[in-house]
Amino acid sequence: MKKIIISTLFMVFLFATTTFAHTNLKTSNPTDGQIIDSSLSEITLQFDTGIEDTSLLTITDEAGEEIPVSTSVNNDILTAKVESPLKDGTYQVTWNIIGEDGHPMSGSYLFMVNASEASEAAAQADSEEKSSINWVMIILGVVVFVLVLSVLTKPNNRRRRRY
Repeated sequence: MKKIIISTLFMVFLFATTTFAHTNLKTSNPTDGQIIDSSLSEITLQFDTGIEDTSLLTITDEAGEEIPVSTSVNNDILTAKVESPLKDGTYQVTWNIIGEDGHPMSGSYLFMVNASEASEAAAQADSEEKSSINWVMIILGVVVFVLVLSVLTKPNNRRRRRY
């Protein structure tokens, strides 16, 4: 009897990590609290074990309205493709999965989209670049004009031969 108890305890401690483990979120893109300054086309969540194809991911905006997404599962990665660009604001990602151990798990996190500042900065840089190109073109045009004018108005210093 003593051998059976010791063997059972040994087996419990040996397989304790797999026996009591649940599937947890390993990484996400965007991450919790991240500020996105560009357009976002998809959200990916990676879990520490495989997940079932019935897993879901939803995105809601500040008003609580759900953003349309299409989800897919590839082993331990849950991907949601955003159907239209997200406007500036705070969004909540909520996930509901069933891990390979059969236990349902869920969680949520927030991220923020602030693409208008990035687009304003890009527009300003583009405007500055166009402005410097305009000055170069004006200076180049003046130089060409002066050269053409000097060639056309140059006096003819050759002597004419009389026959």
